Amino acid sequence: MTHHPPPIPRQLWIKERCLAVESQFSRRIGRTAYVTRIVPLLAILILGYWNGRLATPLLPAWMAAPIMIVAFYLSLLVFSHRFHDLGKSGANLLQIILPVFVWLWVGGNLMAKLPPRIWITTAVILGIWPVVVLLRLAILPGLPSSNSDATQ
Repeated sequence: MTHHPPPIPRQLWIKERCLAVESQFSRRIGRTAYVTRIVPLLAILILGYWNGRLATPLLPAWMAAPIMIVAFYLSLLVFSHRFHDLGKSGANLLQIILPVFVWLWVGGNLMAKLPPRIWITTAVILGIWPVVVLLRLAILPGLPSSNSDATQ
């Protein structure tokens, strides 16, 4: 038999941090909490994107980048929590992230290579679908559960 020494406090702290990071995406939030948390985060992300598109940005990149990274991470948490409240996987975030990514970063190349009828239709679909998903998250009630993390 092997004898394992008791863990030192640093190992326990690392284990607690790993468990906290692992479980932070599996919580649940209700509709009201979702709306009150996501609206300011989306406003920050939109303003940050707009700030980066200006010829002379209002906020320097070294200040805007950390704010955008934190807002993006927090919005992923809020979306994930709401999807879990609806009984869906957090992987449904791709319904929001992929269309927005394609629309913002690949859209210019689409406009240059495709006829206007096709790229306008594509842009409309890519622009509408994330809005539909956001509205579904705000409107649909969550699943009843005995989960203590669910807040309204």
